[in-house]
Amino acid sequence: MSDGELEVRVRRVCSETSEIRSFVLEPTSAGPLPEFEAGAHIDVYPIPGFSRQYSLVNDPADRSRYLLGVKREQNGRGGSSAMHSNLQEGSVVRISRPKNNFALRANPGRSVLLAGGIGVTPLLSMAQALAARDAEFELHYFARSNSELAFRDLITESSWSSRVAYHFGLVPPLLNDVLEEILRAPRQGDLIYLCGPNPFMDVVRNCAATAGWPGESVILEHFSAEPPRLLPGADEFVVRLAKRGIELVVPSDKAIIDVLREAGIEIKTSCEQGVCGTCLTPVIEGEPEHNDLYLTDDEREAGRLMTPCVSRSKSKLLVLDM
Repeated sequence: MSDGELEVRVRRVCSETSEIRSFVLEPTSAGPLPEFEAGAHIDVYPIPGFSRQYSLVNDPADRSRYLLGVKREQNGRGGSSAMHSNLQEGSVVRISRPKNNFALRANPGRSVLLAGGIGVTPLLSMAQALAARDAEFELHYFARSNSELAFRDLITESSWSSRVAYHFGLVPPLLNDVLEEILRAPRQGDLIYLCGPNPFMDVVRNCAATAGWPGESVILEHFSAEPPRLLPGADEFVVRLAKRGIELVVPSDKAIIDVLREAGIEIKTSCEQGVCGTCLTPVIEGEPEHNDLYLTDDEREAGRLMTPCVSRSKSKLLVLDM
């Protein structure tokens, strides 16, 4: 195993809905699992050479286990299928230590947690942490139907179940109407924590802006990025690897990491969708075309970092520090 990775055993697997399974992971040796904060995730390696990221659902105070929720994506890249098919009770699996790009912030106002479908997973951990500190919060869980609610028992058996509101089968414009009611009259110090499918989050952000929420008060977690649209025969560029002294042509229909792999060069990746930041690479020269969801606006503007899994180059030459 690489540094920072550990092995855990699958203690329990449960069907939460027709598409979502929960996995309880426990340590294989004595002692607690590494600590984490609400909103954190881990990399899971269900089969060799294959990793995917999943949010931790459980209370950060409970280090006897990690609780995950995994939705089987029919048109995905195989990660969820590997989790559903390969991991059974008793299986031993390799994982990373917890990482957090979606941490709770200290704020004097209320926290509004907005979950779309499987996006509820990191928000459930947040709800437990907020309840433990007696903070003001509310959780709004949007799902297609009552049968599509995951972690129902966790919510209903909690001390904070009265703070959870359920919304079923809503699409615009009714979805907009409901969100406008939830988000009306923001107070100074209020924050929104948002996770779910990209179209759902776009609607929430638009409604929040209309209601007067400052942009920095909306904190979100993407599960996937929209891949850049590439047109063969256009927008080719050269990537130079400064430490190796080689140059490679990146055609318009291939990602930088694919070209690197074809040249026998492997870099560490995880999501390969520009969400996690695992492949983040320093830029020495050139102008990146950012297609990721990881870097901040200031970092993109500075142009000193990029994610070669999805991002490209606006300049004909891009020199990377690798």
